[in-house]
Amino acid sequence: MIAKRTLLLSIGALVCLPAAERARADAPAPSPPSRSTPPPSDLSRAQHERFMRLAIEQGRKNPYYPFGAVIVEPETGAIMATGTNNARANPTLHGEIVCINDYVARHGNRDWGSKMLYSTAEPCPMCMTALIFAGIGGVVFATSAFDGQKKAGMDPIRISAQDIVDATPFAKPFLLGGILSAETDRMFLERKRY
Repeated sequence: MIAKRTLLLSIGALVCLPAAERARADAPAPSPPSRSTPPPSDLSRAQHERFMRLAIEQGRKNPYYPFGAVIVEPETGAIMATGTNNARANPTLHGEIVCINDYVARHGNRDWGSKMLYSTAEPCPMCMTALIFAGIGGVVFATSAFDGQKKAGMDPIRISAQDIVDATPFAKPFLLGGILSAETDRMFLERKRY
């Protein structure tokens, strides 16, 4: 036989539970972390090209896969980190990931919102996602994944950097493609093959 007290507690829980769930459902969702993005209008095309040339320098260090990247502080023009593709050593060491690792080693995992990453090619989904999770303020790339890389005999995953940004509810970094792409497209076409 069920004790009177147990029965009353069970009925009380059944009555109160829906009210608690309604209150939780009506509570506002936590605000996403804010990300500051450098306004793209503050940088001229010449400035973007200057930073992209530094990424191209990094890319030329790997004649087989010339994916290079730099992280800059647009306000001062300071180069904060560099990276060159090293995927032969580790498949995740794309130029952007090497650059992220270099930035963290030099500056710690902070102050990403005011930084911009320049890459010789459109970041793959892994790299773009890592940049968003880091909180990077913006990404500028040269060669597109679907045109330039494909013509160079590479077969990238068919999810664009813009698709990754669009699918991200908590951050919207500035994204710009095509800067010095004629140079980088040629660099990818002329790369050495294994």
